[in-house]
Amino acid sequence: MTGVSTRVLGLLIALAIAMGAGVISIHRAGEADVVLGACGAVEAGDWSNVLDLTDDLSRGSSGWKAAAECRCIALIATGQPEQCEALMEELLADPNEPDWVPRPMLSVHMIQTRRSRGQAERAAALAKRSTRQYPDDGDLFYLELTTRVVVENEEQVLLELAARIDPESPHATRMRVSLATRYLIRGQPDRALAILGPGPPVGSRDEIERWYDTMGMSLASSGDLAGVQDTYAAWHAAGGNGIELQARYALTLSISNLADPDRTAIELLTQAANDADGVAPDALVEAVVTRLILTLVQSGEQSEALVVYDRYRGRFELPGLVREELERSQVQEQLASGQIARRKTAVRFSISDATPGSVLLVSPEHGVPVDSDYERIAVPKDGSIEIHRDVGGAPLHWIYRNSQQHVMASGTAIPKIGPPMNISVESRDPLPVLHSELTRQPGDGHRRVVVLIIDCGDWRLIQYLRTRGELPTLDGLLQAGFSTVLDSDPPMTAAALEALVRPERATADSFVGVVHQLGVELAGLASIGENPFDALSWVLPEQTDLFDAIGAGEHVAANLLFSHGGIDAGRHSVLTGPNGMRRRLAIETSTRDLRPDERERWPALDAAHAERDAIHLRSIAAEFDNAEKIVRAGDVDFLALRIEGFDILTHAFFAHTTKTRQDDGDEFLYELYRYVDARVADTHNLLDEDDVLIVMSDHGIRTSMEHSRHAFFVATGAGVPKGRAPGSPALRGVSAVLADLMGVDTNWPRTGVAPWTSSATR
Repeated sequence: MTGVSTRVLGLLIALAIAMGAGVISIHRAGEADVVLGACGAVEAGDWSNVLDLTDDLSRGSSGWKAAAECRCIALIATGQPEQCEALMEELLADPNEPDWVPRPMLSVHMIQTRRSRGQAERAAALAKRSTRQYPDDGDLFYLELTTRVVVENEEQVLLELAARIDPESPHATRMRVSLATRYLIRGQPDRALAILGPGPPVGSRDEIERWYDTMGMSLASSGDLAGVQDTYAAWHAAGGNGIELQARYALTLSISNLADPDRTAIELLTQAANDADGVAPDALVEAVVTRLILTLVQSGEQSEALVVYDRYRGRFELPGLVREELERSQVQEQLASGQIARRKTAVRFSISDATPGSVLLVSPEHGVPVDSDYERIAVPKDGSIEIHRDVGGAPLHWIYRNSQQHVMASGTAIPKIGPPMNISVESRDPLPVLHSELTRQPGDGHRRVVVLIIDCGDWRLIQYLRTRGELPTLDGLLQAGFSTVLDSDPPMTAAALEALVRPERATADSFVGVVHQLGVELAGLASIGENPFDALSWVLPEQTDLFDAIGAGEHVAANLLFSHGGIDAGRHSVLTGPNGMRRRLAIETSTRDLRPDERERWPALDAAHAERDAIHLRSIAAEFDNAEKIVRAGDVDFLALRIEGFDILTHAFFAHTTKTRQDDGDEFLYELYRYVDARVADTHNLLDEDDVLIVMSDHGIRTSMEHSRHAFFVATGAGVPKGRAPGSPALRGVSAVLADLMGVDTNWPRTGVAPWTSSATR
């Protein structure tokens, strides 16, 4: 069975067992014997016999389709999936039987095959066709949902599928869970709870457990701790394993940032990891351990995080976590607390093909603004260069350009205590020169403002790829526009977006304010969470929502900041204005597969092969699509969109970029930046000469487990001067900039982000 994909293995025998019912309509006894023999050989795993028996069966015979399904299984099992898929496509295209589909598990394979080839519409069509034939199949229902939302209006698909669920179906619970999960992805836990229903669930044990798990997460995302506890108690009463449920409870609270009144997150996760080990499924234990390590790092307990990492690393992959990053985090914590003093180490470069005029570009030292140009060092004849950098600082990035200033090599070094680091530079083929293709439509006398927030977009990574010449869009914006390094304090998405949307909240003026800010900070890295101190919000000063302020008059403001759980960023997917009117913003889909042309242009994005990663890549593609549709429609004056999945993928893949080696930009995360750069250009080029585009981030990345306070900001367009704001102004001042650009008078705090907006844009 060499060459059989993991995705396919599960259908082989199960499908064969079901084949018997498919041959009862065969009229000719000889054909029936052949088909039964072939399918019996599948059940026995006798693949060569299956292929022999079905090789000469006439394609026009009454038993051909049944035999073809068994033949298809054998082709997959013998490493010939392409022949199986071609055979199924031939049968699916038969005009004499337009409604025919293979049996469910083979239909699942064909739907996924079409989707993996970038044929999203054909995959969705087959999914709809299959569920008509097998309306009670939970797997096909799920695939119809996930394929159709890629090419159709997602809200309408969800409503249609919800109405189609037969409450008497044995798989109704599984279907409701599929829809609820989708609503959670959309940041709508209330809708998830509605579709799940009050319970108790019915169905198989697996379906019942999925229902309880999804119900617990939906309640947690709504901030309902009592509801979560009641759900897990009911699950336990229904036969759930107590130890496993404690692990799931700890994980759910950690992900949603809910606080147990009796135990800290670290206590819950530690106990869960210890008790569940060897009792609960390994995947659950690994998830708990991963959250425990992240929580320890966020709490400044790097030493204990290393102990936990070393205890489990031999057993689990622990995606996104590497020991070197934990050690670097530990050193940074010790430096910040004064436990150790700063010291430098030598980094020696050896360039074998150095020629007169070649240069080595190295990233700025510690303490130099992160948006500074790279230091240029002329390469001597012998190709030897030595520099000194702080131990424990940010990764050192370097780029070698030859005498024609072509990029020939680049990489990363992590300075450590010890002997000098030696880096041998090997020239590659010259990097193609990319040019900015930024254009604007003719002005129409009306200003629009578009804000794209690249969640976790990092200045240092942008500068590395800019210096390599691979971000022509951001490079063009930075050269023509106004930029700065924002100070995001605390460097958390929840806190940053609250500061942006509600800039008047006085979180540092009183004890209550400080407590509230602490609660927002506890929201951590997850995009779904709840401020445990939000009950104190009523005593905070009255505040004006950014979108309410802009939409109070003649403007229409669109909020696509993904506000849910602990992310308090106004009403997501809502239009405000004119005159304060609110209505739902029609979003066709929140996910789509990369198109074939995108896969060809950015091949390294295929590294996001695991579903946990691919789902975020698909959301990024759809989010940019939605921005373009809104801008193209022209009826929104102010749009703020957060590219949410970028943060999660950054944490998942950042560790791959922090290894001392020559990487030549060949990493998934770098490819993701290149993709985003091109999509920013697509949005920019839909704007006209009167519009303003702002590209920013809510924070950067320090280690794979921690954010950086350095946030990106650049503005370009009508009335925007070329330049840079001095220092590192607080992110909270961005709101006043946006209000100024829209001509809305406010008393919001000004931190020096773009001082010219207070007068130049009136």
